[in-house]
Formats: sequence, C-alpha cells, structure tokens
Amino acid sequence: MERSISRRSALKAAGALTAATFTPNLVHAQSAVPELTTLRSTSKSWLWAAEDYATAGGFFTEAGVKVNSNASNRGTNIAALQGGGVDIVLGDPGEALRARGQNLQIRVIVATVNRYASHVLLKKDILTKLGVDEKSPIEKKIAALKGLKLGTTGPGAAPDALFRYLASLGGLDPNRDFQLVPIQGGGPGVLAALEKNVIEGFCLSSPTADMAVQRQNCDYLFQMALNPPPAMAEVQYIVASAGEATIASKRDALVRYCRGIALSLRSINKEPEKFKAWAKVWFEGLDPAIFETAFANNGAIYFGDPTPKRELFDRNIQFINTVNSKMGAEALPTSLTFENVVDPSLAEAALKGL
Repeated sequence: MERSISRRSALKAAGALTAATFTPNLVHAQSAVPELTTLRSTSKSWLWAAEDYATAGGFFTEAGVKVNSNASNRGTNIAALQGGGVDIVLGDPGEALRARGQNLQIRVIVATVNRYASHVLLKKDILTKLGVDEKSPIEKKIAALKGLKLGTTGPGAAPDALFRYLASLGGLDPNRDFQLVPIQGGGPGVLAALEKNVIEGFCLSSPTADMAVQRQNCDYLFQMALNPPPAMAEVQYIVASAGEATIASKRDALVRYCRGIALSLRSINKEPEKFKAWAKVWFEGLDPAIFETAFANNGAIYFGDPTPKRELFDRNIQFINTVNSKMGAEALPTSLTFENVVDPSLAEAALKGL
C-alpha cells in the first residue's frame, strides 16, 4: 500500500497559515502519543478534508494522537480492516453495511460528511445537445444518462451506487440503459478517461469534479451538495469504521481520533475562513475562480458533531437496498441494526469536555 499522505506533508500544505492560527492547547510527550493508520480511496478530496484538516490544524495533536493517512486508489477498502495494518477506513456507509452483512466484525464510529457529495458531470456538448443543465427537472436530468458511458470507481463504491439510485428514480435500468465503466487511479484516472473519450461523464467528488469543469469541458448534471434529489437533502455519507478487535485493543487511541475529528468539524463550522485558508493551499493547482466555486459547493458539507445518527443510518439502509435491487443483489439482512453496526460511544466519549 502506497503511503499517500503524511502529517509532515499536510503541515507543509498548510504552510501559508500562521503558526498562531493552529496552536494546540495540549502537549504530549512523543513517546506517549498513540498512532493510528487510516485508509481512504483517494489522496485529496473534500470528502476526507475533516481528517486532513485535523492533521494540518493540530487538532489530532491537541487530542493526543498521531494519524497516518493513506490512499488506495480503489473504490472500496473496508476489507483492509481484516489485515491488521489499517485501523480505520473512511468511506460511505454502504461499504460498512455490506461488510457487516457478510459478518466482517467492524463498527462505524464517526460520521463527517452530511451530503452525498459525489457529483455527476457530463461533457458540455452532450448537455447542450440534450438541452439539459443542472437546474433542469430531475426526471429530465436522469433521462440524459441514457446511452452514455459513465465512469465510476467500481461496483459497490459510492459513485456506482448513486448512478443506480438515480436510475431507480427515473425508471431506467442501469444494467441496460447506460454503461458503468470502472476507472482505476482515482481522480487522475477519471480525467484521463475523459480526455481519451473512454467515458462521457462520471460521478466523483471535488476537486476532480471542479477540475473536469476547468480542464475537460464538463459541467454538472447533479451538484449533490447544493441541489440533490429531495430524498437526499441530508445523508450520512462519509463515515469512519474500525474493526471490533481494534476498538477493544485501541479504544483510547480511537477516542482521541474522534476528539481530533470533533475539533476539526467544530473549526470547519465555526471558523470557515480558517478552514478556507487551509483548503486553498491543500487543493493547490485549482484556478482561483474554480477554488472559490469549489469552496462554496463543498465548504458546508460537514456535520458539526461526529456522532453517527440513528435516523440517517436507517436512510442509509433504505438507499443501499434500492441500489442492491438495481444490481440484482439481495437486500441487506434485516438483522443489521444501529445497535450492531454502529458504536457511537467513542464519539460520545470524545465530546465530553469540549
């Protein structure tokens, strides 16, 4: 597994900020600081920003934990929790629920993103030909997908699931009415596939979505943070999961992780300009105007409290069962409940005293 992100690189990325901006309140002896290794699908995205900001902003340091973040460039990663080399996997709840349904002993411990912020984009010439744009009626937008080759990060991943869910809303068959093309390599792979006309549209988060608008003559069909289908106005989209054995053996470190995430989320929501200053450096390479649009689209997609929510968990199950029906897969076992999939006690312990 390639080490994609380190605390040192994150701090370097935040170098434009003054040291006084992020002065931790607590100092821990180096030898006493526990370490955790996390995994996500891509190296940089607004979806993972709560963790990256917690590293660069010193919030993990304040919480007394060191976090080593890694990216796999694969759509699904939850199986990595079985090997012992990864303590936490970041991803959508569908991964965790399907894994739990197959008896993988894992629990969801944190929720960070409250929008399904993987966006659907198509090439502008297709949108123009069809007379469709992001403000068109939902039914017309879904119909625009018919006959297209659409990039995803693979079966079972969130982008693939969103296309299948949209098909269910619009009366399409995702196995017949359009072609879902798995793309390896995360954002760069998707942009390369667009350039080579392997795909005509895709679903992925920012900054890849922003870069496709800037460089690949694409535009939004569904901007999922600002204008999602009504049923998806609030979702529990990005969560952190850990193995039950890890929760038992590293509970203190995981509580500290949750505390660092809680501090990061609090700053994101209460100090948006500070978060924006960090993000401008972190997502280097974006045209300034594109960055302003990206921040407006993604700066408010985060929970204020990282404790997983029961009501939103129930919606996750409904969403996944809809997607499964479009994949010819069985519904999730009815035995899956909030109580046996989620462990909110770590986040609850982390929030005490904040």
